[in-house]
Amino acid sequence: MKKVIIALSVTVLIAIIIISITNYYSVKILSATRAYTNFESQYSKGEKDASRHLVSYIYSKDDIDYLFFKSDINIPISDSLAREALESGENVEIARICFLMAGNHADDLQQLIWFFKRFKDVPLFRKALGNWEQADAMVGKLNTIGTTAHNGISHGRAVDKEDLLLKINTISDNLTVIQQNFATDLGVTCRMVNHYVYIVNLSIMVIILACAALLVGTILKKLYVSRKVIADQNLALVNMNGRINKFVYNVTHDLRAPLSSLTGLISIIEREKDLDKLPEYTEMMRESIELQDKFIQDVLYTIRNGDVGKTEVCNLNEIVNDIVSQNSFFAEGKKVIFVNELQVKELKCNAICLKVIFNNLISNAIKYADFGKAEQWIKFKSYNTRKHCIIEIEDNGVGIKPEQKRRIFNKFFKSDFNKKSMGLGLYFTKQAIEEMNGTITVKSLPGSGTSFIVALPL
Repeated sequence: MKKVIIALSVTVLIAIIIISITNYYSVKILSATRAYTNFESQYSKGEKDASRHLVSYIYSKDDIDYLFFKSDINIPISDSLAREALESGENVEIARICFLMAGNHADDLQQLIWFFKRFKDVPLFRKALGNWEQADAMVGKLNTIGTTAHNGISHGRAVDKEDLLLKINTISDNLTVIQQNFATDLGVTCRMVNHYVYIVNLSIMVIILACAALLVGTILKKLYVSRKVIADQNLALVNMNGRINKFVYNVTHDLRAPLSSLTGLISIIEREKDLDKLPEYTEMMRESIELQDKFIQDVLYTIRNGDVGKTEVCNLNEIVNDIVSQNSFFAEGKKVIFVNELQVKELKCNAICLKVIFNNLISNAIKYADFGKAEQWIKFKSYNTRKHCIIEIEDNGVGIKPEQKRRIFNKFFKSDFNKKSMGLGLYFTKQAIEEMNGTITVKSLPGSGTSFIVALPL
């Protein structure tokens, strides 16, 4: 019996050590993947800013624009030098310096270098490195174009602006695709790590539970009821965690929409000649940011207090005004026209979910606005039937093709008009409505706008 106990105890100890090692390396890998995601963001921003300043230089011939171009292009070039140093096996200090020059955070350098050295021969990461190499080659071409253009302009020679612009745009478009592929490969890496860690942990937990069951076999009957309760609680906790994760994913997706309005305000400020009007625009930006911050705080409070599904009396006017304040401008700087025709002002529902619904539908209306029309407007309507409160959001945008209407609520469905969309907004919207026991329908014709009708129980 003693030997059995020792054997079982040693087995449990080994299993715990394996779990600790597995979790340590999984966290380390995920942290490195996050560092590479941030690296990709800096790389992409540097390339996009460089392209923009190069185009400005070609047309303005202002050396300041060229200096900005050289400063921005040095970000992806420095990353390229870091990659070459790591692949050649040179002193990692060279790679460290290059990563720092590219704007990567000092705390991320160890993860970037460690992950590269450990996984550079792994097929999945090797594929990502291939995308990185392709991107570096195109950045090199962009730098060459900039240098050639500068030599010509600085010596007074004529340059073919249209040809240069075409080349720059082609390189930028190709880089966007490559950068997306790089990010996708990193995402697959994260999911694979999560998957394998889950399998390893689950397997080891089975071993631990089996050993524990043998050790406490004499009192198994007495523990049966308590174990069943614990299992039910664990299942409920897993379900709750799943709901919270899904809830947070929905909300973070919605926080992207107000950024388009802020971009519009920035566009206005950039074009504004009257300096006396700038405080008005910055105040509008401050209000929008404060509303977003309040929304985030509300979400965190809801999750912290376990009130994810809580219902309360919601003021539709206040919710609409908050959403309107955060989505007042198109990205191009044009003001959005909102028409409030709410007849029902209060409704008992989940306020956070309702904000998610409004934000998704309004941001969709803004994305698919028809700028060929004199005005671009969005209407809010609400009225009661015998059993439901009907909320309708109507716009005069480009509309939806008949063959696409039945698929717009599908996960990852993207319209032909917006290839940058993730295809998640309407999917999350429908889920949020169904969680409140409601329904959503759509009426739309191409060129005639769209109307989403939400029915929530009274």
